[in-house]
Amino acid sequence: MIETFWNICLLHDIVSRDQLLREAIRVVRTKQTITKQVILDQTVQEEPEQLFRWMKEHVGDRELGHFPGDRDLFYKLYHTGKDMDLMEYALQTIQHDRVTGGIIVHPSIMEQFVDMCSRQNYQSLLLTEAEKYIKGIVETKCWTRPFTITLLTESYIIGRLFKTYFESVTNVHVIQGSIYQPLPLDAKYEAILSIPNFGMKMNDDAVPIRESEGAAVSHLLPLLHNGGRMSVTFPARMMFQSGAIADWRKQTNALAPVQSIYAHPDGLFRPFTSIKTYQVEVGKSAVNEIVLGRWKVEKSRLVIEREIRMHPDQFRILENWRIDMLLDEDQDTLRSFQQAAIPKVKLRDVADIFRGKSILKQDLRAGSIKVLNISNLDDGEVLLDQLETIDEEERKVKRYEIFPGDLVMTCRGTVNKLAVFPDSTDMVIASANILVIRFRKLIHGHYAKIFFESPIGIGLLQSYQRGTTVMNLNPNDIAEIEIPLLSEEIQVSIVNRYKQEKEMYLKSIQAATKRWKAEKEKIYAELLISQGI
Repeated sequence: MIETFWNICLLHDIVSRDQLLREAIRVVRTKQTITKQVILDQTVQEEPEQLFRWMKEHVGDRELGHFPGDRDLFYKLYHTGKDMDLMEYALQTIQHDRVTGGIIVHPSIMEQFVDMCSRQNYQSLLLTEAEKYIKGIVETKCWTRPFTITLLTESYIIGRLFKTYFESVTNVHVIQGSIYQPLPLDAKYEAILSIPNFGMKMNDDAVPIRESEGAAVSHLLPLLHNGGRMSVTFPARMMFQSGAIADWRKQTNALAPVQSIYAHPDGLFRPFTSIKTYQVEVGKSAVNEIVLGRWKVEKSRLVIEREIRMHPDQFRILENWRIDMLLDEDQDTLRSFQQAAIPKVKLRDVADIFRGKSILKQDLRAGSIKVLNISNLDDGEVLLDQLETIDEEERKVKRYEIFPGDLVMTCRGTVNKLAVFPDSTDMVIASANILVIRFRKLIHGHYAKIFFESPIGIGLLQSYQRGTTVMNLNPNDIAEIEIPLLSEEIQVSIVNRYKQEKEMYLKSIQAATKRWKAEKEKIYAELLISQGI
């Protein structure tokens, strides 16, 4: 039924998401007005002219705009779509939309929210940008529970759709507005659910942060009732990035203390995004303990994989909300390192960090400037003889140049690779898949490489991952990593010992390989002799 409706629309140039939704709403609204007139001769539905006239008189152009067709087209659309489920139609239409790219949240997020509201005996609920939760709204049938639900959407068409679908449901209200600016609402809500748009920059002096996720929360907090809770989905960078985001985390925790944080399973929001995401619950009430956990999916539901509890005073002194290390039972060594009273220094204080230049495949051609990419790093070394080149003016790519002694690190892909850049007579620049760490003082590049190759270093790098399956490391995040600040003598001693042992290892491998090759040839020769060949 839905595909047939789409096909009729597409044949008549009704193609965008809003156009497809608008005509479905028009059809359902027309049926609703006809159904209300119980004494109406039902032949109005069977005669194209009467049906078209009825739609014009009772639905009209003011609510949904001018109908882009004639009576015959509306007659086809009406009899194709009058009995379809409008929410299911909206869900499929939004999911198939490749232009607007709206996210549809996994219904388990809605289930968790509804369960929390039931446990807390909350009654007034606000779902922001409610079109993102359509699947969860339908599957939980939350409007059948003792809640008063307000659906907030920025889209006029989505608002009309909700009003049409919930026309006879008295405990569901629909309002239009944006969570990225102050909402002029008098009502307060006991529970708010939100997944703000990720990565947008806002120009709003009313909030202390430009990130859309933080701005949305700052605008929503005044709507939260005393004793109420707000559940928000955040990308990884909001959990650990420094600067203004770190200040915002502290301010938010002071205004509405964190109640719980759960790490989502990898891929929960695919195909919309593959970045790491977390569900953070804040509330207008003090708590005796904060719940930190990790969810996994079982039979399409979110269940707890691991959970720990922390006193609010302990949580308050944390520099960030990175809970992965706290939850990982295998990272006791890493936690001990972070808590150890040894001198440490953040990379941002001792090094300049930058990402390389984006270079397309068609840009690679014979030229004087060489490019370092992931494939040129192997076993902790740079393969200088395998570098590809580009033909470009030096001044245009000077900012991406790698100098001898720089620590280079892959920031994308599936495997983390590190190397200290060797001496080179050619100009070499980093590609966008490479981070360059240039130490200004105190830390030697070889020493830093050894540290990041260690279990502690690997754990730290993984904890700053923004991606899930595919690695995504950001220069600003890496700058927050702390490295042990040892004396220059100790650093040199560690580096020399590492190099000596590696050289001995490689020589042993070469000797063993040579001996094995010689023994194989001797055995093969003896085999031929025994056969009389």
